[in-house]
Amino acid sequence: MPPEDRNCLILSYTNDEWRSSIVHLAETQRVMAARFRTAMAGHLAEPAWKMLLDRLHEQSPEFRAAWDRHEVVAHRTKRKEFRNRYVGRLTVDHTDLWLGPESGPRMVTYVPADDTTRERLEALHAIALEQRGASAG
Repeated sequence: MPPEDRNCLILSYTNDEWRSSIVHLAETQRVMAARFRTAMAGHLAEPAWKMLLDRLHEQSPEFRAAWDRHEVVAHRTKRKEFRNRYVGRLTVDHTDLWLGPESGPRMVTYVPADDTTRERLEALHAIALEQRGASAG
């Protein structure tokens, strides 16, 4: 995937494979657009942010509809659910750890919300290690 496409917001609105992995897609997209609107307020003069907004407007009618709602949402810890084609449904608790001012860089953590997810993540890790070993040999 090209570096300019490695953005969860873009992927959730434009990439069918990514979209199919999100369990509560419509709600996730709504919240992501609202969070983007909130963050955008601190970056109005930055061309990269304007380009991202323009790209989403061009490529996604769903984004345009969510953006036109004018919702704003602050970052918060939340539970996320994903479908993974190798191990099934995953439920994780998502937390943003800010590395500076809240509008600056952040590190995102995902912690398994239950034992089943923990086991499935361990299985997914084993699959990734197998694939890396197979491609190296």
